[in-house]
Amino acid sequence: MKPRLFLLLFITFLNFAYSQKKAATPKIDINGVWEDINSGVQNAVAIISDQNGKIIFSHYLEWKGQKFVESGTGKRTGNTITYTVNVTLPIEGWATAGTHTLVLSEDGNTLEGTFKDNKDRNGPIAFRRVR
Repeated sequence: MKPRLFLLLFITFLNFAYSQKKAATPKIDINGVWEDINSGVQNAVAIISDQNGKIIFSHYLEWKGQKFVESGTGKRTGNTITYTVNVTLPIEGWATAGTHTLVLSEDGNTLEGTFKDNKDRNGPIAFRRVR
């Protein structure tokens, strides 16, 4: 009986120790300038501000010489950020609103995920940390 009790207590201790280590993992700071690494865009950057889980996102790009600006707000849950955007400087034929869902890489240097726009289109979207 004693070996079983010891084993049960030991396993309980290991589970507790693991959960404490996992909870103590520091959150990677995503505030700053991010380069838009999607194909076909030039001079493309995003500025991300994480205010205690509230995300503020601004995005500028050029496509075939045309300027595009969008911004929005959302939330961060762990290493996933989701936010809605509204376009303030559109490119003709492009969407004027949408939602982005991005996941932060383990090294904290890329955000990759998907967009869904108000024209019912979706696809990949990615950013790399600049500063």
